[in-house]
Amino acid sequence: DLDNQEKILKEYAISNGYKIDYVFKDIASGMNENRNGLNELISLVINHKINKVFISYKDRLTRFGYDYFEKIFKQFDTEIEVVNLTKEEDFQTEFTQDLISIIHHFSMKMYSNRRKELKELSRKLKEDKEIDNN
Repeated sequence: DLDNQEKILKEYAISNGYKIDYVFKDIASGMNENRNGLNELISLVINHKINKVFISYKDRLTRFGYDYFEKIFKQFDTEIEVVNLTKEEDFQTEFTQDLISIIHHFSMKMYSNRRKELKELSRKLKEDKEIDNN
C-alpha cells in the first residue's frame, strides 16, 4: 500500500506541474514522533528546502496534531496538500480509529517495558544462581 500511495502521489504532483525533489517513507505508527523520514522532512522544511508537501491523508504525516504541523510548516513557507485517495471518513469512524491507535501505541510501550523488566530480572536471577553455585 505504501508503494501504491507513493506512485499515486508522484503522478498527482507531476500532473499538476510539480517537480519531486524528495520522497519520505516511514513504516511506523503515525503516533511515533521518532521517524527518520518525518525528522528529515521537518529539518528540510525548517531550512526552507521544501515548498510543498503532498500526503495521501492527514494521518500519514501524524496521527494527532496535524494542525500544528500545518501552522509550523506555513511559518517556513511550506504548504501541505492532502490528496485524499478516497472520500473523507465520517467523524465516528475517524474517532474510533484514533482511539484504537492510542490504545495500540500505549500497549506496545507497556509490553516493551515489561519485556525489558523481565529480561533484566532474568539476568539478575542468572547472576544470583552463579553466585550461589560458587
